[in-house]
Amino acid sequence: MDTDFRSRYTFWTSIVGGFFTWLPTFTTQSQIQRYNAVPTLRESRLTLFFNTCGMILIMLLCSWIGLILFANYYNCDPVTTKTITSSDQLLPLFAIEVLGRYPGLPGLLLAGLTCGSLSTVSSTLNSTAAIITEDFVKYYKPDLSEKQLLIISKTISITSGIVSFALVFVIAEINKTVNISPFSTMLHGTLLGPIFGAFCLGMFFPISNELGTFLGLISSIFLTAFTGLGNIFAGLAGKLPDQRLSLRTDGCTLVNQTGENIYEFEKTLTAFSRFSDWKQMHQQDSFLLKIWSISYVWQPAVGVLSSFILGLAFSSIIAIIQNTPLPKVNECLLSPHFLKFWKMLFGQKYLNKMVDFTSPLYTGNSAEKFKCSKNEIIKKNESTTS
Repeated sequence: MDTDFRSRYTFWTSIVGGFFTWLPTFTTQSQIQRYNAVPTLRESRLTLFFNTCGMILIMLLCSWIGLILFANYYNCDPVTTKTITSSDQLLPLFAIEVLGRYPGLPGLLLAGLTCGSLSTVSSTLNSTAAIITEDFVKYYKPDLSEKQLLIISKTISITSGIVSFALVFVIAEINKTVNISPFSTMLHGTLLGPIFGAFCLGMFFPISNELGTFLGLISSIFLTAFTGLGNIFAGLAGKLPDQRLSLRTDGCTLVNQTGENIYEFEKTLTAFSRFSDWKQMHQQDSFLLKIWSISYVWQPAVGVLSSFILGLAFSSIIAIIQNTPLPKVNECLLSPHFLKFWKMLFGQKYLNKMVDFTSPLYTGNSAEKFKCSKNEIIKKNESTTS
């Protein structure tokens, strides 16, 4: 139950940090497309529920694999012995050592990893092409025909695929000095976190406006980029706490083809004990270095909350400076639970100044008050099938 934000893996980083890490992932364009692929809102919620159950199982299995790797290599660290160059290579090394004697199984593992990666990449490329085509190409070129839009969309998808393939070589170079997990989480928190915070701001607060949300989004990106890049460069300089578990190499042996022991590493050179005393060693760190030492798992939470809070602050300041009535927000674009909360807090009369309750999608029936989006989805699918 360690509450130090610099501790990489604790109960709080797993529950709270993990919540903010995965939450933006389920609101991306590629996920929204999946929700819209089913005919009703109820089925969308069911797919999300089953997906969440599957993700919990996958994370438990990943944690179990991590324990197995530590138990297997705790007295023979492959990174220290230069068997591998990065801890990201531990799982492939373990798979080769365990499954290498069974023909086909290492290839099957590699095929599974590749298929999982390709399914994610394909949906991402598809959603990227859809976003650019719908939000930019159609906006600036509304007269294009469907055939022209199809060609442009395919061109965008191909170009994005080439760029993502080229980034593989960039990541390979980065992985020589930086572990992929902290680096990817830093990118995730710097980009997806602030975007998700901006969407939450729009759904929860009718006072939020375009300029205030944009300023909050940009400020949050700069803040998370500053903390994330600072963490990476401070780590490369060896200034961050080393929180790895104690590892040894006294269990390592080099064996020739006949199975004879050629060399055994000296025990006195390999007994590392870093994990227990890192806080004492870094008590005198500067404030900036302590900020950079915050666990990378908190990066998405910083992005979400800073975008939300700064966007709300900027929106309030802009509303006060302009001193003019803000455009009303359609009630269907706001969270129904927060609408009830604002009504209890400020009253219906004040809420009418900020929220448009006269939309054609508003039924007026209390039992169907917030079903406008659901009814629209059903109607759209019925017209498509007919």
